[in-house]
Amino acid sequence: MKTIYKSLMTIAFAGLSLASCDKELKEETAMEVGVVTDSNVSFDGKTVTVKKGSPVTFSFDGDPDFISFFSGEIGHEYKHRNRTEMKVEDIEKCELSFRIWYRYGNASTIKGSTHVLVSDQFNGINGSNVDQDKQTVENCEWTEVFAQEELPTKPNSTSETAESSKTFTFELSSYLAKEITIAVHYNPIDNSNTMPQLNIMDMNIDLMFTNGKGNTVNAKDFGFSPLNLVYDLTKLNDSHKKVLKKALGNEKMPDEDLNSEENIKKYPYLLVDGQIPDFWSTTTPTRIQIAGGSKGTTKADTWLISAPVLLGTCYPDAGQSIKNISQTLEIYSHTYEEAGTYTATFVANNANYVHQGGQVVRELTINVVE
Repeated sequence: MKTIYKSLMTIAFAGLSLASCDKELKEETAMEVGVVTDSNVSFDGKTVTVKKGSPVTFSFDGDPDFISFFSGEIGHEYKHRNRTEMKVEDIEKCELSFRIWYRYGNASTIKGSTHVLVSDQFNGINGSNVDQDKQTVENCEWTEVFAQEELPTKPNSTSETAESSKTFTFELSSYLAKEITIAVHYNPIDNSNTMPQLNIMDMNIDLMFTNGKGNTVNAKDFGFSPLNLVYDLTKLNDSHKKVLKKALGNEKMPDEDLNSEENIKKYPYLLVDGQIPDFWSTTTPTRIQIAGGSKGTTKADTWLISAPVLLGTCYPDAGQSIKNISQTLEIYSHTYEEAGTYTATFVANNANYVHQGGQVVRELTINVVE
């Protein structure tokens, strides 16, 4: 009986302990924020006045599981935590930039071969009807980024040189708050010599905002899709065929299957991982590439078309995690280096595997003086 009694007592105490723990886990979020004052910091209950370069030390009453801090400085404002698009008046610069580098070919085969285009009227291709898609791209109202006489004229087969490459920029301010499509059209008009390998390097959209922050959208995030209208499979050597078969999803297919009805339907919309005449490669993050064919072969006619790009996008403002469930936090210090008025925001949560205790937000005005 004595042993049984001890066991029952152990169970009873364990039950009380679990009930107490469960009660703690189900506490609602509670937090108040104060400020430690000194000769450089004063606080009237709402506004903190502090000399720039002097730390502000915040104190906490309550013990939430998590606390995040938004200082109120640029890039860290709580009111902009969900902002992903800047207002037009807050955008100082919006510019498309890239380099073009030609390998192989000559001035004659380069001339007229390359067009970089922008439009806010393009409705997209459907990806299954090449004739319809051809009409769509050719009937769209495009704006040329550069004049043909600006293209490099002296290709270099080993490296970029001043003669074989050139940097282009195109101001996009007139398209702000619009979705634009960026297209590259490769269509050599002269095949009296080897047609050029086109390399478009480091294509970006660069944005600068009036708050001093900016954003860069890289070509790898443009969602490019090809539309290959004219190509020549007879140009392919064994190495090319291997790359093409990989792009089609079957590296071991017989050569004769390259001309099957099923594969012919795929070619207009095919990207490749490697250098094949008439087909685009976008697998290298900083390079878009396509090669033409040798002297006298078919002249390619192929497009590379982006998904819609919304100009003026930005990253949401971010807070800093200053406490998690495994920590205690009584004070936290932050230093403002520039004079001005800021809104410091603390966001507290109780969140665990059995309970969401809600969110508490506390804000203080910070007046930073010289």
